[in-house]
Amino acid sequence: MEISIIRFCLGLLLVVVPLYVLHVFDTGLLRRACRSLAWMVASLVVLGLCLYFVFRLNHWAVNVAFVLLMVVVGAVSATSRARLSVSRFFVPVATGMLVAVLVVGCWLLFLVFGLKNPLEVRFLIPVVGLLMGGMTRSNADALTIYYMGLRHHNQLYYHLTGNGASPGMALTWFVRRALQRVALPSLGRMATLMVTASPVVTWSLLLGGFSVVGAVALQMVLLVAGFCASVVSLLATLYVARRFSFDEYGRLLDFTKKQDVLDEDERGGGENE
Repeated sequence: MEISIIRFCLGLLLVVVPLYVLHVFDTGLLRRACRSLAWMVASLVVLGLCLYFVFRLNHWAVNVAFVLLMVVVGAVSATSRARLSVSRFFVPVATGMLVAVLVVGCWLLFLVFGLKNPLEVRFLIPVVGLLMGGMTRSNADALTIYYMGLRHHNQLYYHLTGNGASPGMALTWFVRRALQRVALPSLGRMATLMVTASPVVTWSLLLGGFSVVGAVALQMVLLVAGFCASVVSLLATLYVARRFSFDEYGRLLDFTKKQDVLDEDERGGGENE
């Protein structure tokens, strides 16, 4: 289904209603809403231009390069959101995302969709985009929990290693908390679907002409795939990140002095001092 420019503008005019309400009730959010709207339009225009040329070329090398670009952007976004040093933790986060995209993406493209050419642009790019969208935010929050736990509860790690536990065993508690953080959003979306959350993919597919059975089935598959990709990405990231978080003797690196992990409380405390 295509939409004309006039109808597109008519659709965007709907934003006038909430903006007017925010202005009348003096919520203080009007300027922020305008900035968010402008950022949304600008980012989607850039994405649209990129996708236009990628879809027009439809060459496997261009498609793979665009997938790698999405991984890079997602890794930078997740690392920044987790308040980690991009220069130090970009490689682990990007590796984790790439592993998840390869494992879960290939499973979907080969086994679920049964494609003979999985590098076809109209299948590869949307699948990777959906997986990246689910991984980026949840993994960023999980990494925040993991590294803040290592900083504030490092005595637990040293206590376990001092009593004979291997570094991997000593990290189990921290990994468990990170997995809980990455799993809860996906579990919440699956448990509250149709109650507090709308199955956007299902409605979008129906709007695009999919059958009801196909739309519902694809919604289920994508929810499960997103859950799997988030878990696989986090585990791969934490595995690779060990060499960036510990020295050769298994001792935690000093994140405070190197300022590799920052939180707002510590920033505020530093300013007060």
